[in-house]
Amino acid sequence: MRREFSEDKPEIMDLPGQDENELRLDLENLGWLNRTFGGCSAVQKMFRYIAGSARRLTLIDLCSGYGDQGRNLIAHARRRNCDLAVVAVDRQFDTLRLSREATPAHQRIFFVQADARHLPFREAGADLALCSLALHHFGDQDAVTVLREMKRVSRQGAACIDLVRGRIAVFCIWLLTAVVLRNDMTRYDARLSIRRAFTHAELLALAARAGWRNLKQTKFFWFQQAVRTESRA
Repeated sequence: MRREFSEDKPEIMDLPGQDENELRLDLENLGWLNRTFGGCSAVQKMFRYIAGSARRLTLIDLCSGYGDQGRNLIAHARRRNCDLAVVAVDRQFDTLRLSREATPAHQRIFFVQADARHLPFREAGADLALCSLALHHFGDQDAVTVLREMKRVSRQGAACIDLVRGRIAVFCIWLLTAVVLRNDMTRYDARLSIRRAFTHAELLALAARAGWRNLKQTKFFWFQQAVRTESRA
């Protein structure tokens, strides 16, 4: 099936000025999906690949949303005796504010409002870069730009986790949002997201176009995939 992407048809969560309670519920739903359907474990696995045995790291989390992946990674890194600081980057101010409210004050997460296509960081300014379940929000050329920015700002490695488009995936997301996650924003965005996702071959080609070296791809259950680039060293 063809990818259904249009700049004129954004996901609701990408639009500013949303009702705060609706947005919070949508972000909480996404967090539940990450915990229930392997998103958290996929991010942790990619982190272990690109972090290696380092004991002190800074990670840029692009399109960070509710910040749940950043918070989970800090806890995961701590269990591995790694001191991790996360820079959470999102374009939407309201999303960043809700993420900050959900983050304990003692956690080393720093919030930056910025466009993932134009990151306000110097080259190799962080050890790692991560983008989780967000690349499908971009058209093909913009997705290449995001991946290129991830490569530019990370000196050790980068990983991008996203959905996999397919007819079975579309049906499963439709069923999940018809029975379980039925609020308007989550239902609309989830159904649109899976139709805008990339196939395995498409994501691999985008990363290659972005200049990712030593490129590796991982496939996960529940219609998820990842690409990663090895250390620059």
